[in-house]
Amino acid sequence: MKYDLTKKRTRGAQRTLRAFSQTMLRLLAKKPFEEINVNEICEFCDFPRATFYNYFDDKYDLVNYCWYVLAEKVRIDEAKELNPSEIVITYFDRLYDLFENNSELVSGILHHNQLSGSLVNSFTNYLRNLAHQIFLEVFGDLKFDIPVELIVDQCSATILILIEWIFLKEKPTTREQAHHYLAVLLGDESTFSMSDSSQSKS
Repeated sequence: MKYDLTKKRTRGAQRTLRAFSQTMLRLLAKKPFEEINVNEICEFCDFPRATFYNYFDDKYDLVNYCWYVLAEKVRIDEAKELNPSEIVITYFDRLYDLFENNSELVSGILHHNQLSGSLVNSFTNYLRNLAHQIFLEVFGDLKFDIPVELIVDQCSATILILIEWIFLKEKPTTREQAHHYLAVLLGDESTFSMSDSSQSKS
């Protein structure tokens, strides 16, 4: 992303970033991503093009920032304090809440953008990569009977498959049902079976 998100943001920068990201999300709920252009974005949020390009390279850069903003709502700061089973359920629950609380936005985006299209794929891939990063941080210090990368990949992919099935493919499922599905898909204890020399986090 053009704008350095690691530096401290001024209130003005925060307002500008928020205005552009909210505008993009509103437009995505009204029309296909391919039909949205920078002029429309700037007109909609009443900023000049020069301001847009101070923060973003193009509309793709902006949509990636939108994913960043949404993903911040599911980031787990206390990840190191959780054991493998807890971190998987916690991440799933936060994704479940994110999609449930933004159901109108999700519905609008899907109405105008194909489920298998690049826009939706870019968001689910962003969330999958975030899950991979979080799980590797937790699982990396533990010893499993199989390579930890395989477990991380499996958990990340399975969570996103289930979230896509419930919310993007519109298969209404309660949280309790979803937890059961997740346990079955991940193989319950076999998925988190650690070697005898490793202890689960308390």
